[in-house]
Amino acid sequence: MPAIVVLNGTSSAGKSSLARALQQAAARNLLHVQMDAFLGMQPRRLNNHPDAFVFRPVEGADPPEIAIETGAFCQQLLDGMRRSVKALADAGLDLVVDDVWLQGSEQQAYEALLREHTVHFVGVYASLEACEARERARGDRDLGQARWQHARVHVNARYDLEVDTTEATPAQAAEVIAKRFEL
Repeated sequence: MPAIVVLNGTSSAGKSSLARALQQAAARNLLHVQMDAFLGMQPRRLNNHPDAFVFRPVEGADPPEIAIETGAFCQQLLDGMRRSVKALADAGLDLVVDDVWLQGSEQQAYEALLREHTVHFVGVYASLEACEARERARGDRDLGQARWQHARVHVNARYDLEVDTTEATPAQAAEVIAKRFEL
């Protein structure tokens, strides 16, 4: 039976770094399925397009926040990503999935698609200050995404484990996950 770990957290919470560290910490050969990799498959003309993700400054927000609206094509792409997770799991592959839940229905989608598999849901947390500092340091995100997502991505989520990457290194958090789920 394949091991499936789904990480959910805000932009700049450290999910991708954690997933890569978990690949190193685990005895299993975890494949890293990354939401950002799927988004990177889109034609560039869909950047900030109504059919994909639209990034809108929130009026009057101080400090700035960037709201994210999901268009039909992007929703189709993310549904396809989650179906690909199922296909990989059905093929017997071990997975660490790096996702951002913006709609509130993503966990239910994973549960329905992966009902024949054991899935471990992990909430990846970091303080807002840490996320914003990482967002600034990255330089590849509109400042304010982490702030807008921070109060949203964990709403109604049920986790098997929560990790806080504010102070913990990716390797430290990965060790906790690997031990907890015997990866």
